[in-house]
Amino acid sequence: MNKADTRWLAFAFFLSAILMRFLPHWPNFTPVAAMALFAGCYLSGVAGIVFAFGAMAASDFIGNYLGIAGIYFYDTTTMLSVYVALGLSALVGRILRGHVHLATVPVASLGGTTLFFLITNFASWRDPMMAYPQTLAGLGQCYLAAVPFAQNSLLGDLFFSAILFGSYALATHRSKVSAPAAGSTH
Repeated sequence: MNKADTRWLAFAFFLSAILMRFLPHWPNFTPVAAMALFAGCYLSGVAGIVFAFGAMAASDFIGNYLGIAGIYFYDTTTMLSVYVALGLSALVGRILRGHVHLATVPVASLGGTTLFFLITNFASWRDPMMAYPQTLAGLGQCYLAAVPFAQNSLLGDLFFSAILFGSYALATHRSKVSAPAAGSTH
């Protein structure tokens, strides 16, 4: 698959990631982090991060504009932590580049989910609106309260990573199979 085809496929995934945030789903079960991982792996570093931020920002902007519950702009620090975590998922994808295998994609996905969990929930703990005590025990409460969301994030990240990376592998395999052999007279 050539670079232009890869970009078009990534753009289709990008649009899907935006649209799927508006469909009914379990909390945190979305393709956005998987899109960041995929974009980081198969696009240039800048494009990977732009796709990661862009899918979340576009859907947040639309959700905020339309007043959709759960998709809006909230505490600035917490919002920034979400974008930083997605950017780091894109960087994990960059590390994955050239090493995409059946075992490495889930491990990378787990890494992205873990970073997201640690970073965003630390920011939630620091958010005065969340009312967690600013103690080690309060931080523990925050992380414990976030476990159900983390489970959904992990399931979503694994599921959508399998779809994105699997679709890319299938498309790449098909383009190699359908390409005429070098020196063919057809």
